[in-house]
This record gives sequence, structure tokens and C-alpha cells, in this order.
Amino acid sequence: MRRSLTAALLAGLGVLALGGSSSAADSADADRSSSGRAATLRYDVEFTSGFFLLDFGPHGVREVASFQDPFSPSRGDQVVFEDTLLRRGEPVASGGGTCTVTAVVPSDTPLRLSCVATYELPGGQVAVQGRTTNAPEKTLAVVGGTGRYAGAAGEFTLTEFGDGTGSAVFRLRR
Repeated sequence: MRRSLTAALLAGLGVLALGGSSSAADSADADRSSSGRAATLRYDVEFTSGFFLLDFGPHGVREVASFQDPFSPSRGDQVVFEDTLLRRGEPVASGGGTCTVTAVVPSDTPLRLSCVATYELPGGQVAVQGRTTNAPEKTLAVVGGTGRYAGAAGEFTLTEFGDGTGSAVFRLRR
């Protein structure tokens, strides 16, 4: 159980760090202003090579710097990440944030997470946050933005493909 929870935590805490496939990057509606009051932005996302997890265990706090380091997931554990957003395999934006374990429960997705991230996109920033699990698909709220995204709201969906790659979709409205 400890090994599967550890693997689940590492997968779940890599929440917003994914890698590039061309299908999302080639989308015709990616990163374009909408003539109306809504826009959908699609990106591939690449996990960063660095991994930084704070493990709040019974003997204090320690840094977990590798997927091979053993640790037991617990409430309060936190990952800090910085990731690259891609379009047609080329870096075009970046994002970073934190996810905190809020509960460890016996289920197929044993981790409950609270995540906050900010993405620097062409023309401004978009902030996302919400409660999620370590399931491969995570949906968070778009809570605001700057520049051309000022006043934005909507949903952000991150899908992990399980091989270090995935997609990020911002569904924005004003």
C-alpha cells in the first residue's frame, strides 16, 4: 500500500507538469482572441526535469528530490513545480505553482489535492486554482488574468497521458 500511495502521490503532485503531443498544439483555436466573449487555448505541457516535494512526516520536514526517494504521503505534503507549455513542440509559455495534499483516503485516487498555479501565456497571465485528486484528468477554476486575459474566468483542464506528456486546455470567458 505504501508503494502504491507513493506512486499515486508523485503522479498526483506532478499535477500541472506535462509533455507535448502535436494534436493539442495544432488546434486551430489555440491562443487566439475570441471575437465574442469566450476563447479556448490548447497547449501541450512538458513536465520539468526538476522535482521538489516537501514531505511533512512524523520526524519533521524533508525534501524529496527524486521519484525513487521513499516517503509516505500525508496531509500537508507539498510539491512546487515550474513547467513549459508547447505549441508544435516549441516552448511558447510557462507555468508554475504548488499542490498540497489535503487528505489521503482509501480509493483508486487516494490523494485529495489543493492546487494553485499561474501560467504566463502570450499576452498576459492566467491564474488557476482548485481542489482535485491524483486522477489523470484535473479540472481547476480560472480565477483571473492579466493583460489580454484581464477579467478572465472559466475552466482549466489538465490531462496526463501517463508517459510524461499531456495536454492543457484553458476555456476562458469574460
